[in-house]
Amino acid sequence: MSQPETTVQTTVQTTVYVCTVCRGKDDPEVRPGQALLEAFDARLTPEDRAIVAAEPVECLGVCSRPCTVAMSARGKWTYVLGDFDSAAHVDDLVESARRYTASENGLVPKKDRPEAMRKGVVSRTPPAPFAK
Repeated sequence: MSQPETTVQTTVQTTVYVCTVCRGKDDPEVRPGQALLEAFDARLTPEDRAIVAAEPVECLGVCSRPCTVAMSARGKWTYVLGDFDSAAHVDDLVESARRYTASENGLVPKKDRPEAMRKGVVSRTPPAPFAK
C-alpha cells in the first residue's frame, strides 16, 4: 500500500501591486509600470512565488512619480513606493518584497531597505483592523 502524497500548502503573504497606467515621460506610448510588472514577475523564484504575488492595478494615484508600486499584506503596514525604473530596480523590488514579507508588521527599517525602497517611499498606511 502506498503512502498518500502530502503537499505543503503555502499561502501568498504579500501582494505587490504595480500601476500599469502611467505613461513614460519621454514616450507617451510607453507604460513603464507594465514593463516593471513583467520584469518583476519574471525575476521571482518559485520560493518567492509561494509568498509573493504581483498584480497590475489601474492607478495608485501617484502619477507624478511613475512606476509606482504598493506592497500590502494582511495585518501589516502598506508601503506605496514610486520612481522605480523597470530595468534598474527590479532586483531592489524583489528584495524589498522579500524583506517586507519577512517583517513582522510590514515596517522595514530604513537601514535594511534596498536603495530603491529607501528613496522611493511615497507613503505608509497602517493596517486596517480586521475582525478575528
